[in-house]
Amino acid sequence: MAWFNADDKMHSHPKMRVAGLEAMGLWLVSGTYCTDYLTDGAVPTWFIESWPRGKALAKRLVEVRLWEEIPDGYQFLSWGEYQRTKEKVLKDKADAAARKEKHKLKKEQEERAKRGGEPPF
Repeated sequence: MAWFNADDKMHSHPKMRVAGLEAMGLWLVSGTYCTDYLTDGAVPTWFIESWPRGKALAKRLVEVRLWEEIPDGYQFLSWGEYQRTKEKVLKDKADAAARKEKHKLKKEQEERAKRGGEPPF
């Protein structure tokens, strides 16, 4: 599972204060969307338009330099600096799966050793 990081000082950051609470709500739900679908911070236009006043709020996020407009929507600025990239999330998942498999094999070997190396049948 990936997590969307939010700075614990954003409540008083000038960009956030100027953007306003409603735009920051869009910023937050968009961040969780990007993290869930591993878009590396790209927010599609349809997602923005699915929220009341979405286009106006996205424009506000661009104005305060939290986002930039891209051909098919918007892009979080500095995504890779504050969030895990798709590449990192997939690597972490693969590493976790490998660790689990290694642990499983070790447990199976220990069980076989307890039985004297004989198969259980």
